[in-house]
Amino acid sequence: MSLRREVCGYDRETEWQVWSTPIDEESARSLARLLDTGDDEDLVFVYSLEGRALEEAARLAGFRPRPDREYTLEAFAPGT
Repeated sequence: MSLRREVCGYDRETEWQVWSTPIDEESARSLARLLDTGDDEDLVFVYSLEGRALEEAARLAGFRPRPDREYTLEAFAPGT
């Protein structure tokens, strides 16, 4: 399955998406080891990034987490 994955940031007050950055397949698989993905081998669901998973996402994608945002790992079909 070909998917585009992004780390997305949402404003804590409005819950609107205010930021995102793409990550490659290898980085997504690295993050998956830190998340409870259950049977989701293709990582198609939305995963909350907190603690160690958020630290690793920030390192892999090159950003600094902001306290006013919540972060997720999300998958999108190509072209969306």
